[in-house]
Amino acid sequence: MKRASRLLAAIAALALTAAPLALGTSPAASASPKPPASAPGVEYMAKPGDGAQRSSNGKGTAEMPISPDNPAGTEWLNDCLGSSEAQAPNGHVYNRFKWCQEWEFQARYYKKVDGKPVLKGTNTIKFTAAAIGYNDTRATRVFFRAKTGQVHYDGWNFLEKRTVAPNLKLEITPECVPGANQPTTATCGVGRSPAKMEWAQWSNFPDWVYWDVSSIGGKGEDQVAFHQWRFFMNGASPGYEQSTGGGEGPSIGIRCDSANYFNHGPKRYPHACIYTNAYPVLTYKMTENPQVGQHIRDAQNNPNSTWPQKPKDGHSKRIPGKWHVSEGLRGAPLHRVPSRYEGGTIADENERWKKSACGQNGGLNPWAPHYDATTGLPPYPDGLQCDEYPFSSTHEGASDPQWDFSVRAVDATDNTSAGSNLRKFYTNDRILMFLDDFWVNVVDG
Repeated sequence: MKRASRLLAAIAALALTAAPLALGTSPAASASPKPPASAPGVEYMAKPGDGAQRSSNGKGTAEMPISPDNPAGTEWLNDCLGSSEAQAPNGHVYNRFKWCQEWEFQARYYKKVDGKPVLKGTNTIKFTAAAIGYNDTRATRVFFRAKTGQVHYDGWNFLEKRTVAPNLKLEITPECVPGANQPTTATCGVGRSPAKMEWAQWSNFPDWVYWDVSSIGGKGEDQVAFHQWRFFMNGASPGYEQSTGGGEGPSIGIRCDSANYFNHGPKRYPHACIYTNAYPVLTYKMTENPQVGQHIRDAQNNPNSTWPQKPKDGHSKRIPGKWHVSEGLRGAPLHRVPSRYEGGTIADENERWKKSACGQNGGLNPWAPHYDATTGLPPYPDGLQCDEYPFSSTHEGASDPQWDFSVRAVDATDNTSAGSNLRKFYTNDRILMFLDDFWVNVVDG
């Protein structure tokens, strides 16, 4: 049970919960990329003190675009916006690095008459918003664009609807939610001033405006920090000081870290921010990895049919990690640990158990010390490799006393490809060691 205790301790050390909060300070300018010049026609208002806060399948982006629907991103954004969740106050977390929303904001404008506020009219803007997390910087880029022609003026008299309502100001910015930093020593900031235009300008402004929400500090070796950001929209304008135009949108959760073990080949990704409201699921396709895919399916769905044919404590074999798509349920999750090539002791232990189950130890009983010719995997032809599930780079791998495992002889090319997909998944979905739950799903196509 020592391994379970070690995992629980690691998770407990990073179990950071959100709470009603106090304003965080702005991070240094180096925490997020230097913003380009303001877009034409947009007034980026200066704040008191530069950077001061008013209150403020995965894959991130290193070089962030100035538009989320550039040619490389159009498919994801259209798909995201097509979700019913995108048409809701909290928007839709598309994957660990992407979020989107189509929603509206209303500002009710009042003027005092005989000392009492009287409603003069209501302005409404319908908008599209999106966000993409960086994978080499502790930041996420937040985009906003009014839907062309989707600004409406209701309740105004005939003259004011044409001469007053369209000329009132609307200020928009993302802000870090006060007090939501966990741990409290971490700070969250927005690297650009609010965008402010007249309502009529917003109605006809076709471009995206954007900001970088960034993070500094965190807990543990990976410097993990949880933050929340939200949109703040303010329609207050001269002569309408009693406007109820200030509005705070729902909080959107992000997690930022500075883990140094993410890479694709020589390219490393030492910092990132991801969206917390998404379950990371590694998907294998039977069209790409038919033998490994079938092995995982059998291990998850019928573990007693798999090798080794000897449960660890006499019960029916139990193997974790299944993502139950049809039932809308989740099995027990897996957790990443350092691999053998990274000096991981758990992964090394997993490898020793796997070798016993696969008959790779040599001698009179190559299945020793845990199995024999009856319980271990029968000898298999040269050219095949012994594949194991759960993976050796997981806490729940072959040596975990709480779980069973499966081994099977598979084609070497299939096994190598599946291993490569696992390593890509760890980086693309930013799976932190010991902390992140993840699951495995096998699909036909």
